[in-house]
Amino acid sequence: MPIHYLPYKEINKLKWDQCIKQSANKLIYAETVYLDQMATNWDGIILNDYEAVMPLPWRIKFGIKYLYQPAFIQQGGIYSKDQVDSNTIKEFLQLAMIHFKFAEIALNYSNKLEIFSDIFIQRERNNFILSIEDTYNNIAAKYKNSLLGKIKRLSKFNLKYITSENYHEIIQLFRQLYKEKVRLNDIDYTNFENLCNILSKENRLVIRQVSTSNGELLAGVLMIKDNNRIINLMPCITNHGKMKYANYFLFNSLIEEFSNQGMLIDFEGSDISGIEIFYKNFTEENQTYTFIKWNNLPFPINIFKR
Repeated sequence: MPIHYLPYKEINKLKWDQCIKQSANKLIYAETVYLDQMATNWDGIILNDYEAVMPLPWRIKFGIKYLYQPAFIQQGGIYSKDQVDSNTIKEFLQLAMIHFKFAEIALNYSNKLEIFSDIFIQRERNNFILSIEDTYNNIAAKYKNSLLGKIKRLSKFNLKYITSENYHEIIQLFRQLYKEKVRLNDIDYTNFENLCNILSKENRLVIRQVSTSNGELLAGVLMIKDNNRIINLMPCITNHGKMKYANYFLFNSLIEEFSNQGMLIDFEGSDISGIEIFYKNFTEENQTYTFIKWNNLPFPINIFKR
């Protein structure tokens, strides 16, 4: 099969982005502008003349070059106009294994692998999505009863749903609220701010906030528009916001705002039980993707990377 590995400097970015644009499984994470900002380094595997592509984000540690999943890039894998079968995915990955002895990476939702347990460690991860192509009333009619009950009680809190362009404020709030839980460093956040600066100029950011009547910020979300998909990249809620169901108000308002416009909300997770339950209030549709790992490092180095 005519697949080949290309280092970053040899990749034709115009052809790469054209491939992503035409892909049936297109996700913004694979665009060169996104990869350039968020990946420390990246190379690629190409099918023929950019008929399919796979980004390979990599780093070097202790002289070892390895594949990793960059911050704010949920899914990687192969992007193609046509569906790629399991054996083709396997061939892409085997070529990647020649160049990288260690990897912890995520494929995308359409890259469905058979079980190759002798080659890779594989695990399915949750990613809940909600089609909001219908009218808001028809969408809300399918909410779970527990969510409908919370929505009825929201009126007593007099919450305000606000449109914003201030991605700095959301990023700062996210850092402040989740610094103990989210393992990201200053460089990750700087890179992400740079990416947001680029995407904001292309009108691809969706930033919404919830506040009290006196202006106290209770919740916020930074989302990215990718064709018909709105990706829930950075949601955050304060403790006071939880008491007032601000996150339910936020997403219900967002669904109402973008309903009946041919859109889909990508909740971007989650495998964390409490977050999973929250998203399941809105939808049961789980568009899973596969996380894979291999470790072909020599002994004794392979022991430390288990």
